[in-house]
Amino acid sequence: METINWKNVVEDRKEDLLNDIERLLRINSVKGDPVDGAPLGEGPKQAIDEIKKMGYEAGFKVNDYGPLVTRIDWGETGEPFGVLGHVDVVPVGTGWNSNPFEPTYKDGKLIARGSLDDKGPLVCAFFAMKLLKERGYIPKRKLQLIVGSDEETNWECLNYYKTIEKLPNEGFVPDAYFPVVNGEKGIIHFTIEEGKDDSQTGIYYLVEFKSGTKENMVPGLAEARLKGGSESDITDSFQRFLVEHPNVSGQVDQNDEELKITLYGKSAHGSTPSKGVNAATYLAKFLSQHPVKNGKSFLNHMGESFHETTDGKNLGINHQSEIGELTFNVGIANYDCSSGGRIVTDIRFPFSQSSSEIKSHLEKYFEDEVLNIVVKKDPHFVSSDTMLVKTLLKIYESQTGDKGYTKVIGGSTYASLLSEGVAFGALFPSTEDTMHQANEFIPVNDLVLITAIYAQALFELICKAE
Repeated sequence: METINWKNVVEDRKEDLLNDIERLLRINSVKGDPVDGAPLGEGPKQAIDEIKKMGYEAGFKVNDYGPLVTRIDWGETGEPFGVLGHVDVVPVGTGWNSNPFEPTYKDGKLIARGSLDDKGPLVCAFFAMKLLKERGYIPKRKLQLIVGSDEETNWECLNYYKTIEKLPNEGFVPDAYFPVVNGEKGIIHFTIEEGKDDSQTGIYYLVEFKSGTKENMVPGLAEARLKGGSESDITDSFQRFLVEHPNVSGQVDQNDEELKITLYGKSAHGSTPSKGVNAATYLAKFLSQHPVKNGKSFLNHMGESFHETTDGKNLGINHQSEIGELTFNVGIANYDCSSGGRIVTDIRFPFSQSSSEIKSHLEKYFEDEVLNIVVKKDPHFVSSDTMLVKTLLKIYESQTGDKGYTKVIGGSTYASLLSEGVAFGALFPSTEDTMHQANEFIPVNDLVLITAIYAQALFELICKAE
């Protein structure tokens, strides 16, 4: 049996690997407004075009399905095996110390939006394909690198792909954690529409409240505009609030007749809301402690029912089992004095809890509210006894020297589209998780090891396949 030191192979090509990653990182591929030829905006289309160009340059067969998705093929025979990734990224948010779309190296880290989620790992998988091809190996199975551009929002890319092509049954995504993620929680989004309510007594008038851009992100910034009352009273009260809650910061500014209150928390992925500090609920908590004339229901929901309840306990939907617990996140919270409020939340639930049970609890709790409850996906699970999982764990152990294991996550990946799909990396247990956060990074040494792991995995799964 041929023994290859894949880490040495990749280390010798590290500069080429980083150059390929940088090509994608320099593209602002946040979903934008549709334009001619680019239904998700120019950025995602440019990123798809760039990965196609990289595929052509490497001599692979590249399938052109338009601006949403592409597929890079290696091999013509055998059962298809899929590697699925994405080139779109979440909005940058606040708090960056460098240009998020200009790759920066500091302390051995590659810093940029998408470096960890998912452009860096995607290119690692592509580069592993390229190394195998360059070394003259012959694939015994069809390897399909399927690249989407709307993973962070509505999956329009893969939904479109499924209308024209069949997805492989088996594969992995480089879009979560090592060692192997063999299960994903189900997802429910529910929206509360709050009408305007100007009949309340009080001192302050809430002109506007805004926080968050995506339901699957913990908002790190919240802003409110008030009229009436004393600036000094609000400023003093806000300073006391910040002292009592040292995990947030902010300021009060006066602009003509209005007071603007800005509060900073900490952004995080909506599937792990406890890792963030929700600026929206904290600001609502502060405002709900003052005599505000309008928006009472909005502020009470945000500042009481939804505040510091990342497990949904305040709503009676908390649930914990051996394979995980329910998580709850308020991702978007907006209020306008002329039209009312809108709150959008994200719930991740384990296999041992049903979506109908959660919906029933929510409808009972918010019986007088206008709700829109959507089950985005059901839980996904692949047995750890499958040959795929066993093979990937063996490869992880051989490359890292660490014990392999499986885990279930609250995040949603393309793996759930495959009947036997798992996530295989790319975040190591010892590496800080900065996905969806400011100053997102991935250690350069990790990129080398990730590529080595993928090269060995594809060698064993594709080139040695019977």
